[in-house]
Amino acid sequence: MSIDRTAAQTDPALLSVHYTNPDAVQSSSSATSAPAARDSTTKNTTPSEASSTERVETINMTHSNNTEILEAFVRLTKAYPVEPTAAEKEELASLEEQRVRSAAASKLSAEVRARQKREKELLEQARGDIAASQSA
Repeated sequence: MSIDRTAAQTDPALLSVHYTNPDAVQSSSSATSAPAARDSTTKNTTPSEASSTERVETINMTHSNNTEILEAFVRLTKAYPVEPTAAEKEELASLEEQRVRSAAASKLSAEVRARQKREKELLEQARGDIAASQSA
């Protein structure tokens, strides 16, 4: 994916989707590899491998929120959601369980710290009372 940002806020907010020829030579061994992402402030809107670009479609993102931009991108590219595999669902469940355990441990730790702080304050107060009675 190539990202080209303009420095001037007055320039149009366009998202350009560069379609490549399916028969184009890949730059790496992966069948799904794309040109390395780049971030620039140049006026050059051609991707790094311009020779393999078949066509370019644009989305005007001016005054659009993230949801609207995603919907336009999905419509334009005819993308579809990929359902998680059983292993991914299992991993998500495991992560959720870990998050719940972590939250419980954090709450318990906060209670222990509060109790220790309270005990320390009581000890300091008791020491202060003893010191005051001894000096009197």
